[in-house]
Amino acid sequence: MKKNLLMATSLFIGGVAFGQFTQGNTPVSGDGAILYVIDSMAPNFESQTGSNVVWDYSGTEGYGNETRSITAINASVAPHDTSFPSATEMIDLEGVLQTYSSNSSTELTGEGFVFTDNTLGDIIAKFDTDQAIRLQFPMDETSSPISDLYSGTLIYTLPGFGTQTTPLTGKQLVSVDGKGTLKLAQNDYTDVLRYKIVDTLNANVTGFGDIELVREQYEYYDHSQSNLPIFMHVNMDFGIFGGGASSGSSLVMSIEDPTTLVGLDKNQLSNVTVYPVPASDQLTVELPTSVEKASIALTDAQGRQVLTSEITASQKTIDVASLNKGMYVLTISNDITTITKNIVIR
Repeated sequence: MKKNLLMATSLFIGGVAFGQFTQGNTPVSGDGAILYVIDSMAPNFESQTGSNVVWDYSGTEGYGNETRSITAINASVAPHDTSFPSATEMIDLEGVLQTYSSNSSTELTGEGFVFTDNTLGDIIAKFDTDQAIRLQFPMDETSSPISDLYSGTLIYTLPGFGTQTTPLTGKQLVSVDGKGTLKLAQNDYTDVLRYKIVDTLNANVTGFGDIELVREQYEYYDHSQSNLPIFMHVNMDFGIFGGGASSGSSLVMSIEDPTTLVGLDKNQLSNVTVYPVPASDQLTVELPTSVEKASIALTDAQGRQVLTSEITASQKTIDVASLNKGMYVLTISNDITTITKNIVIR
């Protein structure tokens, strides 16, 4: 039987003996941790794999005590328990992702996930047709990667269109790609396993057409500290087939709070406000006080750039009354960085 998980950003697993993943170290209800959000531009050290690796994040800056909690919950009492009747546990990454899974003595499987989007609310992905193996116990850095396919149902509410249900398909590649030392702000963790998942989900979404969601995620485990990850590096990309519209985001989190903060120049667009969502006649983009000007571009589901403009004041109101209903990608950029937001026009 095949089973899996997705996105941006996962399920969190463990192992029984330090140095390998087994059923005995999977998180159980009541396990929890607090991770500090750190510089999203931190490298993922993709090429640093194998044994005796050193992943050095000791100099990475933070955002001033911004945190995310991770909690393991009995799936039978979780918020979306009826959507995942076969799941035995749920891992909640605060405000981002709820991952439902089950496990046996030989493998860990994912039943699906609930992703919270600022525009669409809760997006439920159920792997109720064909699941995919997440781990085969025991598993360590010498084990072969697992490549598998999954399929099921995607449920979401689209403003102006109501609740939508559509089939989903996907593929995943998971591995324990390294073992070694993780250097964080205050301490070195010398018996760390890194779990990597590259997860791709495809579906046909109302207002978008054929879409693809890709999550590349690294989870670092020191089982002498916790059965939950002590460090995570998550990158998620959203793309539209047949077009060119895409958006992406990164989230990096550490069990330790860095002693230095990300400079204003790196973080100045992170507090841009866009409203109303959904929009019908006008869309307002409001810059944080630290940003004097920015460029904006609106791209439709076919990858066509339908609007460009400059913002030279604290906010700009855009006339969108003539645009077709549907979902768009809004790109906001200045000389330092670029961010993207998904926008609904109805």
